[in-house]
Amino acid sequence: MIPGGLSISYLPPFPIVAGFFITSAFFGLIGAILALYSSVSGGFVLRELVHTYTLGFLGMVMFGALFQMLPVVAGAIIGRPLLKAALLHASLFVGTLTFVFGSIYLGNVLAGGGMGTAAAYMLYKLFTVRAHDPTPYGMRFALFFLLVGTAVGTIGVFAPGNYLYVIELHVALMLIGWVLLLIASVSFRVIEMFFVTPPYPKTFGKAFPWLVGVGILLNALSGFHYITKALLSVLALSFAFLTLDRLARRKRKLPDPLVRLWQVGMVSCTISALLYPFNEVFILFLFFFGTFAQSVVMAMMYRIIPFLVWIHLSNKGIRDAPTMHEVIRPSRTLKHLYLHLLCVVSFLVSFFTDVPALWVGTALLYCFSFGTLFFNISWGVRTYFVYAFPQR
Repeated sequence: MIPGGLSISYLPPFPIVAGFFITSAFFGLIGAILALYSSVSGGFVLRELVHTYTLGFLGMVMFGALFQMLPVVAGAIIGRPLLKAALLHASLFVGTLTFVFGSIYLGNVLAGGGMGTAAAYMLYKLFTVRAHDPTPYGMRFALFFLLVGTAVGTIGVFAPGNYLYVIELHVALMLIGWVLLLIASVSFRVIEMFFVTPPYPKTFGKAFPWLVGVGILLNALSGFHYITKALLSVLALSFAFLTLDRLARRKRKLPDPLVRLWQVGMVSCTISALLYPFNEVFILFLFFFGTFAQSVVMAMMYRIIPFLVWIHLSNKGIRDAPTMHEVIRPSRTLKHLYLHLLCVVSFLVSFFTDVPALWVGTALLYCFSFGTLFFNISWGVRTYFVYAFPQR
């Protein structure tokens, strides 16, 4: 069954999304290993950890999803997608590794240059088609904020001035303007489509990107006063509450680990929004925002890969193509959900007790969690190639 509103004829080649998703899980594992090293050595490398996660894990999966969603959802056709995806993949892969383990300056040029170029091109393609609904409309804003946030990050590296202000602006643009807004824009379409829920209010979907933009501007002008930061918190809270309400009113009430992942993500979004105005709890804000993004991304990966395997194999005329549930079995996803929740609890216990041994245990749990994600996604991708190119 093809979900409504999708232009399946414009599906990009399967290796594009598969490559970005597998590499995303790989960087999640690299970040967890880096956290394990930090907990054992006693040195906390916040910048390296954050950018392994944001550039490697989130950057890879979000651009992989955009290569699929721009043509399929928005009707914005990307010419020569394999070449463009390969160039972006290489620059982001090498740039992230260079940023984290080598030269911040060179890594910034490679990763930032690749993302900036891709964002500019995708933004151009989105403006060549009409935005009929909030999803492509919000994508335009998200890609714009990514461009500006990348520029601010580059300026902060090569021409540091007011360091704290640059960090605040970079965080607002990249986490709220890019990550939160892109997730929200995608949610406006996929929550109703995947889980058979009532739609989001159209007025909210159209107004949300503008309100985020106004909120970021007011924060920049005020020097990120906690009152103007609270305005962005209200926007994040409104999105989280609306999403939880949609999920609670879904027509299919059968237990679904993907629904649970979205719910964990929205609860984490709520907590991070409440913490955002207060600089004293910045680490906790980052953790809950990261948990929000990771939970939603995992839910999307566990849905997108089986769907793409099934539809691509069906398009090839393979009669015995596996069903979506056979590509990545829900039981595996459910086990990973429990492991993910255990990681969250372990981090919070470690944070509030600050016992070194608990930090090591938490890092090991995250290694296991991202390793599980890497295995499950790789297994789903392997299923496609087994059926598409059977051994004779």
